[in-house]
Amino acid sequence: MGDRDDPIVRRAHVETDDPQRAAAGLVAELDAAPSLVVAFASSSLDPDRVAAALAGAFPGVPLIGCTSWGELGPAGDRRGSIAAMSITSPGLRVGLGLARDLRGSALRSSRAAVGDAAAALGVTPEQLDPARHVGIALVDGRSGYEESFCLGSAATVPQLRMVGGSASDDLGAPTRARVFFDGRAWANAGVVALLETDLPFTVIESEHMEPTDIRVVVTAADPEHRRVLELDGFPAARRYASLIASLGGPPLDSVIASSFPFALYVGDRPYVRSVAVVDGDTLVFASAVDPGSVLRLMRPGDLVGETEAAFATAAAEVGGELRAVIAFSCRGRHHESITRGTRPALTALYGRVPLVGFHSFGEQTGALLVNHTLTGLALGGRGDG
Repeated sequence: MGDRDDPIVRRAHVETDDPQRAAAGLVAELDAAPSLVVAFASSSLDPDRVAAALAGAFPGVPLIGCTSWGELGPAGDRRGSIAAMSITSPGLRVGLGLARDLRGSALRSSRAAVGDAAAALGVTPEQLDPARHVGIALVDGRSGYEESFCLGSAATVPQLRMVGGSASDDLGAPTRARVFFDGRAWANAGVVALLETDLPFTVIESEHMEPTDIRVVVTAADPEHRRVLELDGFPAARRYASLIASLGGPPLDSVIASSFPFALYVGDRPYVRSVAVVDGDTLVFASAVDPGSVLRLMRPGDLVGETEAAFATAAAEVGGELRAVIAFSCRGRHHESITRGTRPALTALYGRVPLVGFHSFGEQTGALLVNHTLTGLALGGRGDG
């Protein structure tokens, strides 16, 4: 499925278990010689074959892409698919860089990736102009070094807006999250894309959770593995379940947890820390949480309404109409929409926006890795093509 109404932006959504057939389907729907291709591919597909097929289908074209647990595109919210977008404009150039070994040195390699991406545009990181340049970052969402990658990439270009997402997978499946770069699928790595464009653009950040009055202290944790063992001196999952019950929530499991994340406050701003898995008495978070952290329990707000408002704000900021949105939506938002019965409305909303995206394991906003958030890049300028 595709759409071909816009001479600059085209989208496609293919469902097949054969990466070569998928790539052929994308070629049929997207521009033949684009300035950029964005592609998010189900982790159920062989990521090495997907990366090679995409590179072969669009030789020499910059590609932003990764594996995904669920894909968003013109066919809606799907799993087992590839959602893709081509952007073709003489006013768009893209520089790419790869942080190859996050385990070896996440900060150094992420800074180097930004430098390589800037060099591909013929500038240094310091010369990048926030009026003309914006950054997109993708990282292996199971590397354990996502926070350091976000910090290193954004801190290298503090003058720019930087957004992105953590490549995702089916946690129980043999294939793991990967990012795509130079025709290969990379684990334990991150990709930085710097876009130089004369199209109007803005960054989307949408978070809908509302704070409760309940605070807890993390009294035992393993931040390296994102495991919280105790809250307020009690086994973490038992304490968490009792808090959710005090709010009238249902019995705790990994899906219910998506509707009741925690937040770490920095100043007056909450940064959500979602519980990804309830493992016995242990909580496995989607972001690292340190011992001694004070967390506030959150409860669901208006997921659909806040998402719609974020798209409306973005449209106003790019001239009144969205031309393209590259979106990173937390997997927890998807689980919440199912639990609360809002998935049809959320999917319909995505269908009204010229969007490609995926359900991520975490979202980058500036130097921070956040959860239960929608981030993205919006482009405007309809009527100039």
